[in-house]
Amino acid sequence: MNILQIIKKRFLNSGSERGKGIKKNITGMFGLKGVDVGISYLRFPLTLKFLGTELHGVWLTLGGIMNWFSFFNIGLGTGLRNKLAEALAENDIKLARIYVSSTYTIISIISVVMLALLMISVFALDWPEIVAVDDSFNQMLVTTLLIVFTFFALRFILQLVGTVLVADQRPALSQLLRTISSVIFFVGIWVALKYRIMFGNLVVVGVLSTGSVVVVQILASLILFSGRYRHISPSLRYIDWHKFKSLASVGIQFFIVQISVIIMFSTDNIIISQVTGPEDVVPYNVARKYFGIVEMLFLIVLEPFWSAFTQAYTRNEVSWIKKSIKQLLMLWGLSVFGSLIMLALSGWVYDIWIGDMITVPLHLSVLMMFFFMIKSWNNVFVYLINGVGKIRLQLYMSIVIAVINIPLSVYFAKNLEMGSSGVILGTIVCLSFGAILHPIQYKRIINKTARGIWDQ
Repeated sequence: MNILQIIKKRFLNSGSERGKGIKKNITGMFGLKGVDVGISYLRFPLTLKFLGTELHGVWLTLGGIMNWFSFFNIGLGTGLRNKLAEALAENDIKLARIYVSSTYTIISIISVVMLALLMISVFALDWPEIVAVDDSFNQMLVTTLLIVFTFFALRFILQLVGTVLVADQRPALSQLLRTISSVIFFVGIWVALKYRIMFGNLVVVGVLSTGSVVVVQILASLILFSGRYRHISPSLRYIDWHKFKSLASVGIQFFIVQISVIIMFSTDNIIISQVTGPEDVVPYNVARKYFGIVEMLFLIVLEPFWSAFTQAYTRNEVSWIKKSIKQLLMLWGLSVFGSLIMLALSGWVYDIWIGDMITVPLHLSVLMMFFFMIKSWNNVFVYLINGVGKIRLQLYMSIVIAVINIPLSVYFAKNLEMGSSGVILGTIVCLSFGAILHPIQYKRIINKTARGIWDQ
């Protein structure tokens, strides 16, 4: 019996329609994510060879910067996910279309403003200094940024089609879009290497990475909103500015929480670049991608539960929620065991995967393993808390984390001379707050004893 069969049989409530839907999505996501991850791991050494260590470090740093801006929808995407799931659970199609239409409109306005600011930044800021490379790369960097920022602004709007799929408890279809984009990117890099399309390497990678996503999202939007989701497709007639308050009431809180996530997870590459140099960004990301496999598998199982928790809580199906959380915690225990096996095999895997191009210190691997263990533990409870929209505690906690994460990481990395290991250690310390408080909030919510900040 393979791992997928064990999860389906032991850890899912398959008797209900919701359970069957979750099983179907998990099965699909395992297959699609497996292809996606396999391609990403094959693409990593190809991209490293295509760009070289220094430019690859620059590309990873730019990716971290773009992750910041991806959250600048002020949480409206997450707000739409919750509100649309609630409307669909109550079979209120008109309200669902109003939420979709209003969100698309607001996000489009934000995207236009953001693109204008990004374009100004290309010429106003010293980007070679930001990513810690020689000024000789300036022209290539400027061209790459102009292309990447343009595609990013389009993706900022178009990615809402994935939010609609997830809110309708079809995350496997959302994953399909990402997998197709990944395949296009991989084929493009392979062709570029094979035929030695080496002029402006960073520009080529920028076009392939961001352009593939936009093309797939355009096609998906046209197909889905003219077919399955025609009844809730965005329309100017259904824009309701008053719904902005409803979306933003949860969305802005999610936005602040997401800013904290940006600080914790997307500033690491920049800190390492500035403290020890862009070359050290690569081994850090090798370890992160390797141990991220367990989290990726865990998130495949978790992903359908967010909107399922929203639906179950809306319908007051508390027993289903309790049983699901218990099973997810048991699955988390299996993920810890898997992480320990991966740690034991890490040196051998690095040699096969990367060869002698990069050396990953053992202490960095150990800390990266603990990072993903704690992150996955938090996610079990966070998915329920986010699904029911009671995130005020997360909001305040995220503000504290936003203040202390970067100084803590810099202190460990520079003052204690821990390098990239110190950066991930700082993040681990910040995640530990949630590891204690999230389970407490879950118990209070589910037992109907939450009061004050625990119930907001």
